[in-house]
Amino acid sequence: MKELSIPDKVLSLECLLRRLPETHPRYPEVQADYARFLKGYRGEKAVKYYLDFLSDKKYCLFHSLRLPSGKYHFQVDYLIITSRYALILECKNFFGTLFFDETFNQMIRTANEKEEGFQDPISQAKWHQQQLKNWLHSHHISLPIDYFVVISNPSTIVKTTPQNRQALKKVIHGHSLLNKIAEMDQMYRTEILDSRGMRKINKQLMRSHVEEKFDALGKYSLKTNQILTGVQCPECGQIPMIRHRGKWFCSSCGVKDKNAHASAVQDYFHLVNETITNKQFRDFVHLESEDTAKRLLNAINLPTIGTNKGRKYLKPRG
Repeated sequence: MKELSIPDKVLSLECLLRRLPETHPRYPEVQADYARFLKGYRGEKAVKYYLDFLSDKKYCLFHSLRLPSGKYHFQVDYLIITSRYALILECKNFFGTLFFDETFNQMIRTANEKEEGFQDPISQAKWHQQQLKNWLHSHHISLPIDYFVVISNPSTIVKTTPQNRQALKKVIHGHSLLNKIAEMDQMYRTEILDSRGMRKINKQLMRSHVEEKFDALGKYSLKTNQILTGVQCPECGQIPMIRHRGKWFCSSCGVKDKNAHASAVQDYFHLVNETITNKQFRDFVHLESEDTAKRLLNAINLPTIGTNKGRKYLKPRG
């Protein structure tokens, strides 16, 4: 129902890393956040491999669904809807050894002789379970909700005490997921939703989903004039390329490219604004000709609003 896709914050931080000078004091922080977000996405992608074996006639899958909860929102890595139950999957992509501490509701990771504490993903999944229950109730839907914490890295060692029954039952490796879902099918045998009810809940979930807005510059207190403008060379990464005889020319490696400006427009959408005018495009890619800018923007086939001088080109959706 909602396909796996690269999160907007990962794409935005990729753009920022390309355009923020490496000497900038916030660069290491951006780099670390990018690595963390990308690692999370790769973990979700690894789990998706197993989910692809589920029948789409019995299971409806939503990736990264973000639903309203009072004044706030909650987001689940994966939500599986069946006619008998709903299942939340909280994915974690850690290496090393994980210890689930029931006393302090904490997950402790040991790797490279270093010990770190993290928020307990079991508590996180239970909180999402409660929020989803409230959301279903508000839409007059009654459906049992269960959850698993899925460790995507097969080499990660998971430990807890024999008394921590919750961790023993709810924390699993990705390769165990299909077996656990089969157990859920045996546990929840009562059909609650017919085909019409399934269509209703799936449509309502998609209608209620709210995309998360990620302001990369704002997050790191950066101004537009602190990032590098210009077209980036697709070969060596040099910024800016020079417009010469209908092509973009890289003075560093000598590469010529007709369409290198398209990537610059995407960077602008991710970092500056979700709309761009002819003037803003010219300023960003270092062009003088209004006619050339118009021709290049039209060639990208972006959606537009307005006409003539008031025309704005829009960031594509989806």
